[in-house]
This record gives sequence, C-alpha cells and structure tokens, in this order.
Amino acid sequence: MWRLKFIIANLLLLALFFPPSGKTAVAPVGQLPSVSASATPSAFILPILLLNDLEEWKDFGLQVNLKIYNNSGQQMDGLLGNEWEVAVMDPFSAVKGGNDGEVAIVGLAGDFSSQVSSPFSKKTYPQALRILQNGFISRVASAKSKDLIPAFLVASASYADTRKTLVLRWLEGYSRGIRVVQEDYTRATARLQKFYQETGKLEVGSKLLEEEIRKAFRLTEKEREDLFGPREGKPNSIAVFAEAMTHYQTKMKVLENRRAPEEYILAKIGDQLTALRKEAESQLKKTQDSIEEAEKTGVEVKKFRQTWEEAQRKIQEGRGYLTVIGILSDLQRSAEQAQAANIRLKKFRHIELSIGGMLIIYYAGYFIHRKNSRKGGRGNRSG
Repeated sequence: MWRLKFIIANLLLLALFFPPSGKTAVAPVGQLPSVSASATPSAFILPILLLNDLEEWKDFGLQVNLKIYNNSGQQMDGLLGNEWEVAVMDPFSAVKGGNDGEVAIVGLAGDFSSQVSSPFSKKTYPQALRILQNGFISRVASAKSKDLIPAFLVASASYADTRKTLVLRWLEGYSRGIRVVQEDYTRATARLQKFYQETGKLEVGSKLLEEEIRKAFRLTEKEREDLFGPREGKPNSIAVFAEAMTHYQTKMKVLENRRAPEEYILAKIGDQLTALRKEAESQLKKTQDSIEEAEKTGVEVKKFRQTWEEAQRKIQEGRGYLTVIGILSDLQRSAEQAQAANIRLKKFRHIELSIGGMLIIYYAGYFIHRKNSRKGGRGNRSG
C-alpha cells in the first residue's frame, strides 16, 4: 500500500511542476492569404519576380498571383473589373486613380524616369512619356539630390480600406524584393532579359537593361521612406508631386475629380512598416535575454540559438518583420517555459530527495525497531 501511495504522490508532484504546454499552430503555405498583384512590363516587375523565384513571399504571409497588363490603360480596366488588389503603377495613372477614388498610394517603387529608354516604354507608358516630353519634372527631395519621377506601389481603394494588414505585407515584400535586386544587378538583369523574351519576344542587351535597373532602383529604403515623411509642417515630397501632377492632369483635361493628396496617399502604412522593423529588433533583444536566462538555469539552448540566429538574419535582410516577430515571441515563450520547467525540476528533485531521505530514515528506524523487538522477544522466551 505504501508503494502505491508513493507513486500517486509522485504523479501529483509531476502534474504540479510540469503542466501541459500548448503549441502554436502554423498555417501551411497553401493556406496563406492570396493577393493579386498587377504590373505592366518594366524593371519594376523585378522585385515580384525575384521573390517568386526565391519562394520568399511566404516569409511575408502571402501568396502573390502576378497579373501582367500590356499598358496602364488595361491595368486600370483590370482594377475596375476587380482583377487585382495591389499593383506597381506609373505616376500618371496612380495620381489620376487616387483623385478618382479608385487607388490608394501606399509606397514608392522607384524612379519612373528610368523607363524612358525601356523597350516597352512607347507601348506601355504613353501618358507618362508625354509628361516627360512636355518638360514636367517635379523636384523631389532625396538624399541623392536628383530629379525624381516616382513609380508607385498602390492598392485598390477598397482593399486598402478593408485589408490594411495584407497591404502592409505586400509593401514589406516588395521592399525586400528591391533589396534582392540591389544585392545582385547581374542576376536582376538576366531575370529581366528572360521576362522580356517571354513577354514581348524582345532581345535586349544586358548593358542597357542594367542601366535601366540601376536607375529604377537607385534609392535606398530610408530615402524611399523619407519621401513620405513630414517636412516641418509642410506637405511631404510625394504629396507635393501629387499636387503638381493633379494640376497638370486638370490642365490637360484628363481629370475631372480632385481630392486632397492625404485622402489617397496612405503614408501611415509606410510608418507602420518602420515601426514593425523597430519592434522586430526590440523583440530580438528580449528573446536573446530570455535564452541567456534559460541557459543560466541549465537549459540546453542550442536549438533556441539556431532559431534566434535565423530570425536575426531575416531581420537584417528585411524578410517579413510581422512573421519574424511571431517566431521570436514563440521562441521567447518557449525559452521562458523551459527555464521555469528546469527550475521546477530542480525543486522536484529536492522534494524527491527529501521524501526519499524521510523514507530511508523511516524504514531504517522501522527495521531497527523490528530487529530490537525480535531480540527482546527471544530474550523473554529464554528467561
């Protein structure tokens, strides 16, 4: 009976010190939300293509379905037909769509003036080319102090209103794609050559394409973000550009509706991306501290460190801040649970040793008492 009681007591102690822990479910790639992204043939399609090639869109919690349109007119028709949710768009169409209430501008893809020499330019961007030919240049403050005609990242107005998180993921992924382009212009050039061959049966020299790509993506991430930032109470550079473009379109009688730039330029989404990066870096430090504390209590942390180092690389490469924050939060919780379990285990072992010691003392006393009782019994019988 005493053995049964001892086993039950141990089981109760185990339940007390080692409660069951839940596991976070991870959605398979096939269950990730899907977004349709549109573009016309140009260098600005590269970030999407390269992330597709690298299978990195899943790092941003997205599946991206790419839709190619021959020109901006077809692209706008596709928007009206609900064929896509997000896009890379020329400045003429983006600002007109914003004033018409159909498009929300959420980010900057790069310098659109790079497309003047594009083999698709005359077919794809007639309005924008006319703007350039008519001398429309808006000086936009940038670290490189050069004239800039922005190519925009946009979302349909309804999608930007109802699916802000997915728009943020799209913006974050495209930014990562720009970084991939800038890391290896030779690879980017080869990919754009392949695209032009497949799309337009065009053979374009690598030197010309690389010049186009370098100019299109000449701005750093910080420079792109700064263009949407406030300037001492004055409108930001993108808003100034949108006002100038709106004035031009009204003068050219291609625009009837007119809205304030802040109504369709959603600079706050870009601000959220900056905040996410800072939050990811903060979470990285907190998780590192938790791992180190767990190690001090004797926890084996090798696998924890491997996951932490992979998360660190993803932050440095801009590979999905939202996803990385989730990974690090789970990792921090696991490290803290392992630390608590290790502490409970040590306490349990102390209790187990104490109980064992008490049992040893008890049974030692019992056997001594029994032995003495037997000796006393034999003495009485002999007497």
